[in-house]
Amino acid sequence: MNASKGWAHLVAIGGTGMGALAALLQDLGWQVTGSDGPLYPPMSTFLASRRIPLAEGYAPENVRGERWGIAKARPDLVVIGNAISRSNVEAQAVEACVAEGTRRMSFAQALAEFCIDDRRSFVVAGTHGKTTTSSVLAWCLESLGRQPGFFVGGIPKNFGQGCRVAEGRDFVSEGDEYDTAYWDKGSKFLHYRPSWVLCTGIEFDHADIFADLSAVEASFLKLVDKTREGWILVDDEASPSPASVARVAARVKEAGQRLWRYGAMAGSELRLHGIESVELPWDRSVRGARLDLETPTLGRFRVDSPLIGRHNALNLLGVVGTLLAGEVLKDVASLQEALRGFRGVKRRQEEVFVSPGLVVIDDFAHHPTAIRETIAAIRSRYAGARVAAFFEPRSATSARKVLEKEFSESFDGADAVFLVPPTKANVPEAERLDAKAVLATWSSKAANRAKFGLADPSIETLAQRFDEWRRGDSSRAVALVMSNGPFGGLHGRLATLGS
Repeated sequence: MNASKGWAHLVAIGGTGMGALAALLQDLGWQVTGSDGPLYPPMSTFLASRRIPLAEGYAPENVRGERWGIAKARPDLVVIGNAISRSNVEAQAVEACVAEGTRRMSFAQALAEFCIDDRRSFVVAGTHGKTTTSSVLAWCLESLGRQPGFFVGGIPKNFGQGCRVAEGRDFVSEGDEYDTAYWDKGSKFLHYRPSWVLCTGIEFDHADIFADLSAVEASFLKLVDKTREGWILVDDEASPSPASVARVAARVKEAGQRLWRYGAMAGSELRLHGIESVELPWDRSVRGARLDLETPTLGRFRVDSPLIGRHNALNLLGVVGTLLAGEVLKDVASLQEALRGFRGVKRRQEEVFVSPGLVVIDDFAHHPTAIRETIAAIRSRYAGARVAAFFEPRSATSARKVLEKEFSESFDGADAVFLVPPTKANVPEAERLDAKAVLATWSSKAANRAKFGLADPSIETLAQRFDEWRRGDSSRAVALVMSNGPFGGLHGRLATLGS
């Protein structure tokens, strides 16, 4: 390893993007170490493959060279994730190192300085779909010969890592509206120096840092003020919060930036006319989507996509618009070739087990809108199969009652629903989502009364009751497991049922 740039230590290395940044700093010549709570795949296995030394848990000695067999007394650089509070023992130790000359940076600051710099910056923002959309955009740029750099909050299978140094002049960032660090409560995406922003929509999320939808919207309005060239913005019809995106659109116009709207509305510059579930021409064993699209420069055309569901179709249309606005995409054939090569993203509608009678899908969905759209997409791919939705409410928003009604409506497309109650320690019990109430409201609807639902804290009980349910019918079952965490190893337990 080339350690000529010094020693960099990452605190909360397993947080969104931090593991990817660790690999990128390693590629740039830093000697990298990290600390965090328990890590789980795919990030734990990725960091192990990069041979980045890790400490489980936080301790003052983690920022001293003796801990790692490094001759230096303290790190040259420390990057602190936004999951870390000022009172964290390691953060306090870092502050002492800063007084001795160590540089302290947030993840967003480090990404901007070491990766984006003065490159053309494509920022993918929005409440839902950012990881897949930014992965598709990065891959399309790669397929078109642009050799982009990128940061994605997951692991795109085409690249095998979530962050890469740019060899060309383009950089793609997954733009998160979550706060930056304990000393910087502004949204992370405000640091990303955007040339173009692709925004998939604005909804209330992150209840631990935003009071309401207007507070979320305010961050997106600030992002407009940071943008140099323009926005590709979902249209009012395709957005769950049309008033918010309309106000953002107005701000973009006021700023004199270029604006393209995308969706199904007649007045949108980029239009989705239709979507059809089809066998992919290059792999008849897999169902994908045939999209009927229209853009200002390519006219109306059809293209086949391995991404399923209307939400993914809209996200892909946004990518097409971004490529056209950036004057990168010239023809439909190049787009089709890029989509043919796209391999997906780990933990985004990812098949982790397949047998004739059972498919187990791993997905990161943890918001009502994402759950609803993911269930619909899975139904379109596995026609005729029964879909069982498993959900673990462990994010700061999903663990709270604030979206309880919306959660009870998000599972309508499933044939069975299996929930675990939230156990997030920093959410008072009186404020927690009531999983049994969600199921009661869900099953009270006429269309759902004959369906099966269960809320139970035991993973083993959920798996056993699912097995009983699926064996009551000879049709194929799809277990859609949705969580932004490991879900107690449920994926593996379900896979044993079909072995």
